Parts: sequence; C-alpha cells; structure tokens
Amino acid sequence: MASLGSGSSPDLLVVGGGVWGTWTALWARRLGASVTLLEANEPGHAKSTSGDHSRIIRHAHGTDDLLAGWAQRSLAAWLDLESLTGASIFVPTGVAWCVSDEGVWERESEVRLRAANIPVERLTPDEAVQRWPSMSAAQLKSVLYEPTAGFLRAAAGVRAAARALAEEGGVIVRGSASASADGQALDENGTPIVAGAVVWACGPWLPALFPDLVGRGCEAEIAPVRRDAVYFAANDMEIGAAPTWVDEGQRAWGMPGDGPRGVKVGPEMDAGSFDPSAWPDEAHPTSIAAARAAGGLRFPAIANAPIVESRACQHERTKSGHYVLDHHPRNR
Repeated sequence: MASLGSGSSPDLLVVGGGVWGTWTALWARRLGASVTLLEANEPGHAKSTSGDHSRIIRHAHGTDDLLAGWAQRSLAAWLDLESLTGASIFVPTGVAWCVSDEGVWERESEVRLRAANIPVERLTPDEAVQRWPSMSAAQLKSVLYEPTAGFLRAAAGVRAAARALAEEGGVIVRGSASASADGQALDENGTPIVAGAVVWACGPWLPALFPDLVGRGCEAEIAPVRRDAVYFAANDMEIGAAPTWVDEGQRAWGMPGDGPRGVKVGPEMDAGSFDPSAWPDEAHPTSIAAARAAGGLRFPAIANAPIVESRACQHERTKSGHYVLDHHPRNR
C-alpha cells in the first residue's frame, strides 16, 4: 500500500474501505478523479459491516420502489465486477420470503416486482417443501420467491472492488484519520490531509468521528447495533439444495451452506448497542439459541446441528431507516 505522503494530493479522499467507501472510490476513479482510499485495516476486513462472509441481496423492498431499483443496479455492478476480476461474488440461490402472517409487506413487494418485470413466484407451503425438501411447512402460509436473488460473498466482493480500484489507478493507504470541526481529514499526527474533497464512509465509527452530527440524540443519529450470526453444520442444506430465506414470523434469516462454514442463520434481534472498536469474539448465547430455534423450525436439520462458528456482526441504524448522505454543514 502507498502512504499518505506519496504523490500529489488527490481530487478525492475516501475514508473507510467498506462496501460504501470502496465502491465510491472506484466509481469516482472511473469518472476521472484521482482517488485515495484510506482504510485503518484492509478493505473488507472482518470487523466492518460489509466484512462478513455473506450478505443477502434481494429486490423485494415493500413499497420502496427506489430500493428495488437500486438492488437491480447493484447486482448488475457486482456481476460486472465478477467478470472484470474473476472473483466469485454473487451466489444465485434465490431468496424465499417465508410468510406466516397476513403477508402485507410481501404482497406489496410482489406487486412492485411484477410491475418491474423482476422474476417472482408465489408458492404454497406444499410447493415450497416439494422444491426444497429440507424446508418445513410449520406455521407457513406461503412463500414469495425471488429466483434471481441470492447472496453476495461480501468480504470477497469488497476486496475485489479494492483490487479493481488499484488496477485502475486509485491509491489505497492503510491508516486512520480524525475529523476537524469543519469535516477536514486529519492524519494520525493531527496534520490536515490535503485533498479536493473528502468522503467519510466509516459505518459504525461515524458517531465517534462526528458526535454533534450523527451521534446519540442527533436528528441524523447513526446507532451502531450488534447483530449476531451463527453457522451450523446442517445436512442437505448446501447451495442448490436450499434457498437463502427470510422468515419474518420467526424474525430470522439464513443462507445455505457455502463450503466449510456451514449454514448461516441470523436472528433478527438486537444484541445491544456497542462500541465497534471493542469487538466481541463470538455471538451472544441468546442469539445462538434464537438462531437455532428459528432456523430449526423452518429447516429441521438445523435444530440439532453442530455449530461451526458464531460471530458478532454490526449494523448501523438510523431513526428514519434511510441512509445518511449529506454535506458537512460547514462545507455546503
């Protein structure tokens, strides 16, 4: 990696090498800007929000047409990156939305997916079990299935985007930065980093960098939230034999086994707010129990399967549920 002192100042400095920062840097470089990406660890590292092995990618977003369109464009960009780098990123398992209540959100999603000509199927419980024999129809009313969705090998995808950035002339620097009162980036010695513009894409570390803008109690508060994931050695649930699934009734989601890691199950429960710099090694016991119970109800092979790995994962929550994208108030 290069150092901040090497070369002339870039048109754009991006602080944070997760999925947002790395792709921002890559697109800016493709538009002709000179770009430096500053990351404290490595792009796609395990403690980043986008640094776990896998993340679901789907088109269904209820009544939010904007996010459905974004998902289409995002998937196309990942597929292009696969072709460019040779990395294996997208796994087309399909996504099965397991409906156990009135299914209003799924019904709204289905209407919009069909209107946008995005492939979608509505399955009865019997049809779902026939398609995926490892699935149980317990408490299941129907399944909304997106055959062209699936999951991304998230950390591998971020690393591939970083390689593309470097190969296309971007500069990646390992190091950290702090923010001045007006949003300017300062290096580890407190010296301003000269750049035409700065993008802060630091995920759960943003509240510590900008406590008066996105810290606790702010209108645009970004709250780091711990969510855990558990990997099970469940039989007959490898890719091709089971879909990626979301079970709102059980407040859980999961993905089929991808190599030695096993089947991934994430309970849709907060394991508490936390400092992203003080990283726990494993999932909370309550999360592990919830993952086994919810996963085992929908896919019985999970109920007594050995645990391969458990991980504490992080997400960021905003009051509105929307992304925060804005200029620093002193630089508008």
